[in-house]
Amino acid sequence: MLDVPLKKSNKYRCLFFALLGKCRLFNVNEKILVGIDGNGFKTWGGGIDFIATITEALESTGKVRTYLLLDEMSAADKIFKSIKFFIKSGLNLCLTIENFKKYKYENREIIDGFRICTPNTKVVCYKTIANRFYNNLQKKQEQCLDENNVSIILPSIQCKKRDGSIARIGYIYDFQHKYYPDLFSKEVCEQRDRDFGEQLSDNDYVIVNANEVKKDILKFYPNNRCKVIVLPFKPFQKVEVPANIDLKKYDLPNKYYVICNQFWLHKSHITAFEALDALYESGTTDIHIVCTGKMEDVRSENYIANLKEKVARMKCRENIHFLGYIPKNDQIGIMRNSIGLIQPTLFEGGPGGGATYNALGLGLPCLLSDIPVNREVVGYENVFFFEKENSKMLAELMLAHQNDSHVEEKDINIKLSKNKKEYGEFLLDVINSVINTGK
Repeated sequence: MLDVPLKKSNKYRCLFFALLGKCRLFNVNEKILVGIDGNGFKTWGGGIDFIATITEALESTGKVRTYLLLDEMSAADKIFKSIKFFIKSGLNLCLTIENFKKYKYENREIIDGFRICTPNTKVVCYKTIANRFYNNLQKKQEQCLDENNVSIILPSIQCKKRDGSIARIGYIYDFQHKYYPDLFSKEVCEQRDRDFGEQLSDNDYVIVNANEVKKDILKFYPNNRCKVIVLPFKPFQKVEVPANIDLKKYDLPNKYYVICNQFWLHKSHITAFEALDALYESGTTDIHIVCTGKMEDVRSENYIANLKEKVARMKCRENIHFLGYIPKNDQIGIMRNSIGLIQPTLFEGGPGGGATYNALGLGLPCLLSDIPVNREVVGYENVFFFEKENSKMLAELMLAHQNDSHVEEKDINIKLSKNKKEYGEFLLDVINSVINTGK
């Protein structure tokens, strides 16, 4: 506690404690109050997993208290957007009611996820209005931070650091639009360029998931003065699957590799399917591929239909299983029972993508495309690389590692514990450094 002499007068006592409550004061025994910015992450599974990983690692240090900050649409915004949807749907009341339920429970998925992995995190929601005419997201978030005496917030992609506000660490995910512009509209490419430029000009610090992303920042924004911090690749989360989980409904084969990706064009599922077809035609017919992930790509309307059409013409078509978007526990259970993970992606913002992170936590063999960002997966004897889009090379790996044993449970636990400690300490050092600079 502070050694401050107090006068006997109740008036001065009240003044002192009022000021104490408003100030962000620290001593070596106090926990740092850290805000986790859910905006921009809460609408997709990979985003939720990412900020949950950061939160769990910070909480594990014992030196941090975390607050999950989530915006909620105000009642006026919900009404305005519902009317707009009602008109666009051709005055379909049933569809409008279903869509309104999404607004009502907009934060349920992320809150439920955090209750499982970081139950000590305090969830704080604040109502906002965000439309083409008015947006008070930044203002409301800063009020929320101030009311909870939060010292720093990360990772931010929609709000910015402003003079006089608390310390903030931004986030840039990847530069896919620079390498595969045909997968994006011209408007989206321009918007991403603007957003990233603002992140780098309005923040003193940004975090990224890979050295490749940092290289791209230096390449495309050579004059920026923002400090770019690369998060280490330290998988530590091991999702415990309930013992009574029922996977019979999926009618799974006995022997299968798993692909756990969204069905986006750059994920290159076709490379794995062609590899399996080559194995099938050569006489290896007992290996299957099970795919989880939402089967849609809004950037390419015909992609899913074309992919299914190609599969239908393959001899191995009965050995390819599409499960769609399924609950996380089911996905992990299916992954745990597989013979290994295939990650044929052409582009990622982090090493191996989220699926590799989960697979290594289960001790699975991982067959990864050799794109530079995936090459940042180091320190694992059960990771094997194949040339991107080379189905022949992947087929050889699938055949060679079909009977590999999973890593022993005790060895997995030792590795995960070490990774968690190192990841948490890295984040804590970053936070202390940012706060101590006074920025």
